[in-house]
Amino acid sequence: MSMSIAHIISLPFIIRSMKANKTIDIAGRNSVAVALTSDKQFVNLYVEAASKADPKVQEILKTAQGKNVSIEVVDSEELDKRFETNTQGVVLVVDAGETVTLKQILDKKRDPLILMFNHLDYEQNLGAILRTAWGTGVDAVIANPSGIHEVTPVVSKVSMGGAAFVPLISMSLFQAIDQLKDAAVEVVGVEVGQGSGYYQKDLTKGMALLFGGEAVGISEPLSRRCDSFINIPMLGTLASLNVSVATAIVLFDRLRLKDLV
Repeated sequence: MSMSIAHIISLPFIIRSMKANKTIDIAGRNSVAVALTSDKQFVNLYVEAASKADPKVQEILKTAQGKNVSIEVVDSEELDKRFETNTQGVVLVVDAGETVTLKQILDKKRDPLILMFNHLDYEQNLGAILRTAWGTGVDAVIANPSGIHEVTPVVSKVSMGGAAFVPLISMSLFQAIDQLKDAAVEVVGVEVGQGSGYYQKDLTKGMALLFGGEAVGISEPLSRRCDSFINIPMLGTLASLNVSVATAIVLFDRLRLKDLV
């Protein structure tokens, strides 16, 4: 696993989405340092005056200056008031960019990795999914509009950067599957007791992974549209895993397998 991925997994804090001007605020020294290595458009960098002497913050400032990012030094009280969370002394405001569609992704990439979720009830789970998606090279996350499907302040905070770097698309999963099939992308359902163990599937190629939600699995109509199924074997009588945990298990094993290829 590369150093950049390791840093992504340990990122400390993300704060809030500001829909009015389509920006996302990223806080925390590791989060900001990694974000600054991307080709995103940066709106502003806020630095707590008392933190300027910290070596990590000095590194962040040097990188930001090299990219001509506007820098504002503020006192701790102003920083806390503005962002209302533990910022570790730095906050990077990132331009969320234009809305991305599934068709645009499929037109651009022949072997995409797409995540789809039948129904999400909790913002924390979507945030955790976006965090994992960012760290494992996911091209887009598609959320059914009937559940949690937008980057809320909670989603943004929990995602620790993922909300700014992984497109979140709200659309009908049936329409999404139609587009995926037109692009010859395999749709793989991840469901308890169906198909083979995830470790028996070649996860290294492009595919769309379809998950259920916290309270329900994949609906019968959606199940009929899947090309194949995989499951996560479990001992005992545990019915299922948290959807963000299940997502992480499959995606990080895929990353491991790709490193071996």
